[in-house]
Amino acid sequence: MWTITSFNVADAIQLYACDGKAVLNAGRSEDDGICRIVFSPIGYIDFSSQAKEEGGLTYFILTVNGQQINYTSDLSVTISISGSNFTVTGPEGPLTGAFTPFPELTGTTINNFQQMIDTKIVPYQDPPSGTPKSTAELQALAAKYFPENGNGYYLAMALYDWTSSSFIRQDLFNQLQYTGVVGKPLDLVTISRVIWGCNYPGYSVKDANFMNQFMMTPANSLEDVYTQLQGVQAELKPLAESEMAVYSNAVVNLAPPSVEEYPYLYRGAMSMSGGYNTGDFSPSMFEFEGNNGPTFMPLYQAFSEALEGIFKPGSIITTKGPWSFSNDLAGAKVWQNGILITLRPPVGAKVWPGCANITEFSLNPGTFEIDMAPPTRYRIEGYEWTTIKDKPVCHITMTLLGYCVEPM
Repeated sequence: MWTITSFNVADAIQLYACDGKAVLNAGRSEDDGICRIVFSPIGYIDFSSQAKEEGGLTYFILTVNGQQINYTSDLSVTISISGSNFTVTGPEGPLTGAFTPFPELTGTTINNFQQMIDTKIVPYQDPPSGTPKSTAELQALAAKYFPENGNGYYLAMALYDWTSSSFIRQDLFNQLQYTGVVGKPLDLVTISRVIWGCNYPGYSVKDANFMNQFMMTPANSLEDVYTQLQGVQAELKPLAESEMAVYSNAVVNLAPPSVEEYPYLYRGAMSMSGGYNTGDFSPSMFEFEGNNGPTFMPLYQAFSEALEGIFKPGSIITTKGPWSFSNDLAGAKVWQNGILITLRPPVGAKVWPGCANITEFSLNPGTFEIDMAPPTRYRIEGYEWTTIKDKPVCHITMTLLGYCVEPM
């Protein structure tokens, strides 16, 4: 058993463990697998323990981002962060190594996002509902929430854009990647089907602004959508990935919501009316086996199969795209499309790890929204079937384990 008794890191907005346990004074063993401790938005450290036998004696090895500590009985360590390094101090003295930093927003990423703004893909043009924000309003939000960040305006813009219909592009171009295949190609068949099926009032393939977010024009058939998508996907995919990087950076640079204020959170899924269905749910997780291809097979799995697989109680899932939650169960029931999620915080947590309240950035400021950037981990606690408006709905209870920076 090993335990961290002190973790000293300056300038971190949050400190949490992605296994759902407390960072401090929580015993962990070799059976617990990898424990990733995130100090957001700076970096993370991976810990793991294993038992070894030598000469009839059993001892243990604690691996800390590649550095190793041997121990024979319960081990207590302290951690301190300085510069780009960590120091682990235990009974045998200090051990120093490099932690894994959060990804930086590169010039290419920002340039791609600026291109989306310049070509009026971002923000969503002339939304038929909501309260559009001006450049000055977004700059004011950047100054308020990201005062020392040179990319603050872009962070504010990415959050604002997510709350518009642009979330459909960002979902599709990230969730529908074959993430286990080199280059992470897109499932164009499913993306086309979802775009064609979207039927929000004012948001459909007949609407020029809706299709503009995909660098496409209004379409008259599913085949038309697919043909256009083939022509733009090579240019649009890296742009969408860049916007997601900016969005994720924004979320982790905001203070986390209080558990006392919001003891539970709720989400209605699948989020795209007429486009997605429950068979699209498991492919939006990194654990979905179809991520490894073959790429001629659409990313799809019958929901009944998924409930026997990656959504079994006790399983841990990791999202490929953002999830938005509200504090209103009744509202989540309205927006659900076959799946309803009740989210719990980790036991004993005072804040929700690795997420942020982005309501003030929203196109719809009257709609409360807490966002989890990808990749974020959740533990499935259980599910039950219920009926809403005479239709079966799967109500899943999960525990938030937090934004993990990279899939584990």
